[in-house]
Amino acid sequence: MSATTYDLFFTGRDDPRCCVVIGEDTKPIYFCFETPERGLIPNIRTTVYRNNKDVCARLEWSPGNHLGSATIGSRQMPMSHLVLPGSSNNARAFISADGRRFEWRQRPDNPTSYDLFSAPNRQIAAFRRYSQPTVVGPSHGLLQYTFIHDVLLVEALLALCLNRWIDTHGV
Repeated sequence: MSATTYDLFFTGRDDPRCCVVIGEDTKPIYFCFETPERGLIPNIRTTVYRNNKDVCARLEWSPGNHLGSATIGSRQMPMSHLVLPGSSNNARAFISADGRRFEWRQRPDNPTSYDLFSAPNRQIAAFRRYSQPTVVGPSHGLLQYTFIHDVLLVEALLALCLNRWIDTHGV
């Protein structure tokens, strides 16, 4: 990644479906992924809040934590559209609202790390898991990215959430 790089820190619970993502690019960035504990809830929903109050996305999990539907803004699609087959066995793709194709590639040297690529094979983001104090407090992950595009950022975070969930828990 050679352009200006922006950092988002993953704090709170070390769970892709229930964490806080904080940092800034050209403005402060704050996302909160909230997923209730299973308990008596038959259908699990992950709600993504922007700026602590605005719902910007939802993931409706099918029973048994299987992929269900995703809503990003007013756009609805099957969750599977955020984890389409990629260019290799360690990659999963998604099509952005503007029709461009992106893919998260799991790093073979570290299965908890992912790189985001746009066509033609240009890396635009990297996610690394780690546990250490940061400028925002205890953090368990860092997303570094080189683009300024609010919708793409939400799509990339949702696709990353699904990739991490699938690679940890399966579907």
